[in-house]
Order: sequence, then C-alpha cells, then structure tokens
Amino acid sequence: MSLERSNSKELTPATPARLAVVIPCYNAAPWLERTINSVLAQIRPDTSDVDILIILADDGSTDDSVAVASGFGERVQILTGPNRGACHARNAGLAAAEQEGIDYIVFLDADDYYEGDPLISARRLATERKADMILSNMHMEYKDGTRKKRYRYSGQVEPETFFDGWTRGDVVNPAGILWRTDFVRGIGAWDESLARAQDREISLRAMFSRPLIWKNESGAGIYTRVNPNSITMNQSFPALESRYRTTRSMVERARGTSFAPSIPLLCREIYYVARAAFRTGETALGREALAFARNEGYRDHPGTLAHRLATSVLGLEWKIRLWKGH
Repeated sequence: MSLERSNSKELTPATPARLAVVIPCYNAAPWLERTINSVLAQIRPDTSDVDILIILADDGSTDDSVAVASGFGERVQILTGPNRGACHARNAGLAAAEQEGIDYIVFLDADDYYEGDPLISARRLATERKADMILSNMHMEYKDGTRKKRYRYSGQVEPETFFDGWTRGDVVNPAGILWRTDFVRGIGAWDESLARAQDREISLRAMFSRPLIWKNESGAGIYTRVNPNSITMNQSFPALESRYRTTRSMVERARGTSFAPSIPLLCREIYYVARAAFRTGETALGREALAFARNEGYRDHPGTLAHRLATSVLGLEWKIRLWKGH
C-alpha cells in the first residue's frame, strides 16, 4: 500500500519547492570544496525559482572538513557531533531540513559532486510530476581520472523496475536520488545500525511503499572512488554482516509480492557476501549466508570457470580454504 500523502504540500511552479542538499562528512577535506561548489554552481539568476539549502552534517571529522565548510560562510549550514556513522549524519541533516520546512532533499556524499544542473532540473520535475523520488544520471570516476558513464532508467520508473535494476547493478547512488522529504521520513529514513549497504537498503526498502518515480535526464552526479574512508571499501565483519542482513531482509519482504522475481539476484548478492566472509575468516557468517541462499533455491557459483568447477566439487568454503582465499 502506498504511503498516505494527505500531509504533502500542493506544489506548483508558482510556489516552488525548497530543496536541501545534505552532505554527510567524515574526514573528506580534500574533496569537500569541490563537492560544495558543485551545488553552489547551480544557484544562478536563471535558477532563481529554486531555493537550495546546503547542510553539512559532520560525523566527528578529525581533519579540516569543518574548516573547509566554514569557509563558505552562511551558504552552508554546519551540524557537528561525535562519530556515529554516515546514516546518523544523514538523519541529522534530514531533521534539520524538516525544521526548515524543506520539501525535497538529496543526500550528497562529501567526496561526490555534480556536473550541470541535476538538482535544478530534478526539483522542477518533482514539482511537475508530484513525485516521491526523482532519479538522475550517475557516472563513476576513478583515481586515475577515468570515467564510466552510466545512463539508467527513463521516464516514469515503476518500483519493480527500479528494484530489479538495482539487483542487476543499475545502481543510483545517493547523489542521484531526490526524495520528497515527508516520503523519506515516512519510510523510516536511514537505518543507523548499518556499516555498509546503506543506500541499497533505503532505496530498495522504499520500493515496498510504491513511490511515484521519474527520471531526470539533465546533468549528472559524479560518484568518485577516491576516498579511502569510503564505506564501499569496507570489508570488515560489520560491513559484511550489514550487506547480508539488508539483502536477506529484502528477500524476506519480496516473497509472494511483485518483487519476488528479483529474489535469485538478491541471493546471488548473498552468495558474494558468503564468499567474502570465507576469504576474510568470518566462517560463521559465511556459512549462515550460504545456507540462506541455498534454502532459497540458489545453486549457482558465479565467477570464473575455474571457480565454478572447483566450487562444484569442493564446496565454497573448502575451495577458498584450499586456494588461499581465491
């Protein structure tokens, strides 16, 4: 069932929606100036119908991140606090945006940035379509400066299409999703217990509330792979456990619904978690994850031909033990 929208404001081009960009930040000083400037660059005389509030939610940084943000003066609202994780920082930013009466919100990681005017065009499209979520293009950028351009989805996007696409790798990172503020609050906001898979969890969980989703084709978010503090790089037990727990939850919620066709792909992700767990010595987690996938009927061994052959004979755990983690 869709969330009730009785409390939503009726927005028209004559009464433009306000937009908040929440930047959760932990030790991102080398990239933060570029990130903030990419938002400020979209505030011009020809975009005066847009009211953008930038909120930096610092998560206990020990570098110069707060000083960098302070250099922008009143153009950036700064929240500070102890290190409690990116999801806590995002939720703190969300609460601050709600206090300001913000209608739409974007969560922009402190090392990512924008090109063009995706915020402006996404906000305008959200007002026009009365959408719960607007997706924008997201391109990958690597340490050597190379890029992988990614254009995913178009027009109105059904929740099942987005759900299935995400499980196939058509991911839209946080900078590429504009949320209606009361919608993201209504689904429970960000799960602060997670060490990893945070954007996957909230994005897929949102689909069960059947949001109205449209795709914005103007501008792009740039998702960078340059920050050693990035959650994506984390292979610790809490990170692997978070990946497993969130994916298992999606399998359990998808059973018997229109999202059920995506269960095999979710189980493939759980298989990858099991494989990573065995490699890092987290045997109990690996066994639990693999058993769950097998109980769901997943029998594949995704990987190279050598991996498939060896694992089909030895089993995943013993193959990794004997092949020294490969």
